Amino acid sequence: MMRLLVLSAFLVFAYAATIPELATQLGATELVRLVTQAGLADTLSSKGPFTVFAPTNDAFAKLPKAILDELMRNKQLLIEVLKYHVVSGSVYSSQLTDGMTSSSLAPLSEGKFADICFNIYNNGNLVTAEGSPVVLANQNASNGVIHVVNRVLFPLPVLDIPSFLSSEKERFSTLLTAIEKANLVTILSEGAYTVFAPTDEAFAKIPPDVLNKLLANATALLDVVAYHVLSRTFWSASLSDGMTFRTELGKSVRISINSGKVSVNSANVQEADVSVTNGVIHVIDTVLMPPTLDINSS
Repeated sequence: MMRLLVLSAFLVFAYAATIPELATQLGATELVRLVTQAGLADTLSSKGPFTVFAPTNDAFAKLPKAILDELMRNKQLLIEVLKYHVVSGSVYSSQLTDGMTSSSLAPLSEGKFADICFNIYNNGNLVTAEGSPVVLANQNASNGVIHVVNRVLFPLPVLDIPSFLSSEKERFSTLLTAIEKANLVTILSEGAYTVFAPTDEAFAKIPPDVLNKLLANATALLDVVAYHVLSRTFWSASLSDGMTFRTELGKSVRISINSGKVSVNSANVQEADVSVTNGVIHVIDTVLMPPTLDINSS
């Protein structure tokens, strides 16, 4: 009887599904189709082991048509995006810690690969990979493990918070000026932060005389910028209606979610989950003014 059990266990292991086969069984058929189209199916069927963050079919369906068309047209881009979902070795959810990063197989430059950042919320009940919630974890394949995610991951730019804002200066020139005048460039280049980033149009809502006074007052600018910063990475998947967060100023902001639309105090989130190397940026349409702000003080 014992020999039969051992033989049975051996046969189950011997015929366990490879990563592409298991992904198909899990319903991630669009991922498998694209992996095959990109010529990566043989690699992901090889010995490995690999850890794959497998987007659902719905995740691909939610991508803008222009992005899908570009992935279909540009095979090299498709390969890089798909490789960003793969980590060498078997990484299980029990091995993850909040803020941990792992190198994907997506190349950035000579010898360097794009990192995937993991965050853990709600006492471990929510795990995100580069902001995408893991909806099914620890699915064993013969050559690795699959974690099913509900969003497609894209390789990170190699830009920290100030560098990203500088690269998008046509949208964030006033915020960048405020950060520079408040001497926060170095601080916001390190650590892990969430930044609610007002656009230039958001700053334009402030009366010109008030804005000019604000930009001339480094102390007030420091307060305003700090009121837009949280000292941890909070992707949109981690937010819920009514949540409050203590900002770096020490004053709290409140999250509201109504019909899928997210706001912070009175500011609407126009673009969520902008990935940077040291956190995440959520673009907002209104400047958050601290309740105790005094632009006339020095």
